[in-house]
Amino acid sequence: MRCRICCLLILLSVGLGQNWETGPILPGRPATVSIATDTLCLPHVAFGGGRRLGYTSWNGTGWDVEYPDTNCSSGVSHVGLCLDTNDVPHAAYVLAGWPEPSELRYAFRDGDTWRIDTVAGGASPGRLALGALALARDGTPHIVFVDSVTVEYAREVGDTWSILTVPAYQADSLRRLGGASLTLDTNDQPGVAVTWTKYGTDDSLWLSFFEYDGQDWHRFDVDSAQGWGPWDFWPVCVRSDPATDLFHVVYRSGAYATGKDSSWQVEGANVSVGNVCCDFVLNNGRPHIACASMWDPVTYQWRWAGGWEGEMVVTKNADVVSVAVDRTGRPHIAFASAVDETLFYARRLSVGEEEPPTTAQPEARLLVYPNPAARAFTVEFSAPRRTAAAITLSGASGRTVWSRKENVGPGCYHRKISLPASIGPGVYFCTLDRGGERISRKVVLTD
Repeated sequence: MRCRICCLLILLSVGLGQNWETGPILPGRPATVSIATDTLCLPHVAFGGGRRLGYTSWNGTGWDVEYPDTNCSSGVSHVGLCLDTNDVPHAAYVLAGWPEPSELRYAFRDGDTWRIDTVAGGASPGRLALGALALARDGTPHIVFVDSVTVEYAREVGDTWSILTVPAYQADSLRRLGGASLTLDTNDQPGVAVTWTKYGTDDSLWLSFFEYDGQDWHRFDVDSAQGWGPWDFWPVCVRSDPATDLFHVVYRSGAYATGKDSSWQVEGANVSVGNVCCDFVLNNGRPHIACASMWDPVTYQWRWAGGWEGEMVVTKNADVVSVAVDRTGRPHIAFASAVDETLFYARRLSVGEEEPPTTAQPEARLLVYPNPAARAFTVEFSAPRRTAAAITLSGASGRTVWSRKENVGPGCYHRKISLPASIGPGVYFCTLDRGGERISRKVVLTD
């Protein structure tokens, strides 16, 4: 069922948060919320509303609200939302499972309808928890979730789901699995961050990272924090920066981890609000964090060239919060207030002087995947404005064997390239010339 809320977004005065405009999406306090922005910089929000999965998007004058799954008798306890390259919404969500067994489901819009699929079910009541949903560049969903004391990774393969157990063993019986989060690297291989906590006279937290190479998992221990109270341990969240192919992890107050394989750096970060709810995204390699709790107001924090900054969004406390950043660098936040029993949306009015101007042309970034490839691969890069772009493929000698010129932008450019059979296997260089900027990537072509 779809209904349209025709009223204009009501802007609220926000005291100290004058950089933000906020307004209600709809009444009712969801147990979970997730926000994403599309290619037009418009917000989309998925939420667990009562005994159904809710989804809403801003149409420019009001919110279009629909309920893709109304068969959630035990309620929705966790939800993750992603938009693919065509702005089609995909959601992963967990049925709370009490007294019924909990269940992990996946939904995406197929034309005017939603397709619903069960990923994992039959677990004991309350044992399943969603870690994260991520989409590969071809739209394939990847999900990490926690089933009691194990971390599971699921990937859609055809009409079924392939589920692998992440080897996240616990070192001792006193450790409690804190949570897991998922992202994909530039080759669409999963990276999973996992935390454990131990409470008592020696409150401690451990952070490990697991990378999958298509056949095996590889574990890397990132951080061990002792002497911290449980209120300093956040729900773990990981993101990948395609420009550097590094992973970024937010997991506790005062720390921020960056790395890959066995090379990790944990830096001190002026980031703290509380551990009840937190969300985190990357934009052009820069972190943006939204935090809140039942005792703390909604706060937005970010890092730029000058260091960490933060500001209050609203004076309201919230126990669910989610953040997204659109392609211009502007943050959007969805949150729910237990006091108001309302789902809210907030948008920053400007990027601010502490960030680069939104009109500046970002550094050219060129992704080529898969790599190695068998004469067919995809190139991806951003275009801040309409411009002419040339893509060429050259051999090791520098001779051009293939080229294409197009007018592109603004937005993210994707093009699948199928090469003629006359181009044999070997090492080549794919070069992007966009408005005078040139950047190259090595491509290995196979038989």
